[in-house]
Amino acid sequence: MHKAGDLYPLLSELILAPGVSGNEGSVARVVEQNLKAAGFDDTQISGDAIGNRWVQLGPQGEPVRMLLAHMDEIGWRITAIREDGCCRLAAVGGLDAQLWEGAPVVVHTADGPVPGCIAPLSHHVSFRLRKAESARMTAEDLLLDVGASSPKQVASLGIGLLDTVTWPKRIDRLYGELVQARSLDDRFGCCAMLLAVRALRESSPPVPTILAWPVQEEVGLRGAKVLARRFPNLSEVIAVDSFTTGTGPRDNKQYDMVRLGDGPVLRSWDSTILVPDEKRRMLLDKAFSLGFTLQYGYMPGGNDASVFEEGGARVFGLGVPVQYSHTAAERIHLGDLARLADLLTAWCGTHVGAAYTPPT
Repeated sequence: MHKAGDLYPLLSELILAPGVSGNEGSVARVVEQNLKAAGFDDTQISGDAIGNRWVQLGPQGEPVRMLLAHMDEIGWRITAIREDGCCRLAAVGGLDAQLWEGAPVVVHTADGPVPGCIAPLSHHVSFRLRKAESARMTAEDLLLDVGASSPKQVASLGIGLLDTVTWPKRIDRLYGELVQARSLDDRFGCCAMLLAVRALRESSPPVPTILAWPVQEEVGLRGAKVLARRFPNLSEVIAVDSFTTGTGPRDNKQYDMVRLGDGPVLRSWDSTILVPDEKRRMLLDKAFSLGFTLQYGYMPGGNDASVFEEGGARVFGLGVPVQYSHTAAERIHLGDLARLADLLTAWCGTHVGAAYTPPT
């Protein structure tokens, strides 16, 4: 059984690695290092041209089950450098530009990180006088300011077109077992999978099983689509991903059906999948038979498992509640994460079947 406090170092290591979609190399290196620490060598860690990583466990043969936790995060890419040295940006993934105005940011260049900010209105000299208070900013309104005053100065910092931009990376512990960070979606999933793979290395799954860390989920499930073509005959595919909850004081209360600290969540209905009611009940029963009571509900957004459905696989998600999704202050409960890691380990110790009968 995993303990909440023991998860923090690995989760921190994953959080602090930047990985905007298409630039997941730092996260992949953390994944690979932890897989090697768990006993896998280079010949057992697979990858492909788009950047996905995976390992296969259990008996030899065509994979029957797959679990996926995406490595990428939302952010920005530089699309133009103006004559005054400011840079134009394009969103990578689902972003609210309003949250970025005035924020310190980091540009991730080939030579290393460069600090800057998203230019705000300076309060004392440019307060929002005569500006509509309700006007919301868009990506076209944002300007990246790294302190340069010309394209030449921008280039001298090592900054170029299509470099990625994120909020500074940090993780904080809050009251009780709450943690707060950017990119908890889906670094907590990567963490849970790495914890499960350690246990499964010692106790092999009964069916050929793939644990995969795909890329580019935030921009259209692209890494998962590549894996779906490589592994077309899977019977069960599980996205280990977030379940956005509306439990914040300003959130839409239509989405407050799951709570931080109340355990893992079954994601059986979102914008890309709708598990039939009978099968949803079977999934909940299976989890209960393994010693886990799952929360469940509806959330907007897609998941990587959904792209395997056309191939005939049973698809759904397992995760934890995430508060303040796609902001700099995403939150999860470490106890939920510990239970999720235990659930994934137990789930992979079962056969795939209509009745979800655990092995005797």
